[in-house]
Amino acid sequence: MKALPLSERFSSLRPDEVVYLQINNIVRRCSIKSLRKLNSHFAVSFYGVTDRDMAALYRGAFLSSSFEATDVREGEFLYEEIIGLAVISAGGNKIGEVVDIFNNGAHDVYVVRMGEKEYLIPAVKEFIRDIQLAEKRIIVNEMKGLFE
Repeated sequence: MKALPLSERFSSLRPDEVVYLQINNIVRRCSIKSLRKLNSHFAVSFYGVTDRDMAALYRGAFLSSSFEATDVREGEFLYEEIIGLAVISAGGNKIGEVVDIFNNGAHDVYVVRMGEKEYLIPAVKEFIRDIQLAEKRIIVNEMKGLFE
């Protein structure tokens, strides 16, 4: 599986170390079989996850070395909190839903999809007006050409 590290501690994980995969409020205890660095991501395999279909069940999972939630500072969000949120323009128009996040080296970019249309929205203050987790939405500034 491909994993995007959310902290510097990720690179200190080692084979046979126990970690927890959390997806949709379900937590599975796993042992790392192998781990290697691939650019900004890591390739991770786990004992007991033996094929692609089984690995696909954990797509988007949060990997933690402890069962407790990761410390997140105010104004920071975990990827799994952002993916799935509705994206709405400041004028109230629905733009789509966040389906993926990637880092371009300078900042994160939200991949937003609405039907066949896909938008790449930089996760910076100039574009993101507000992230409202309780309302399950992100309010974005309308900028000429961004949603065309």
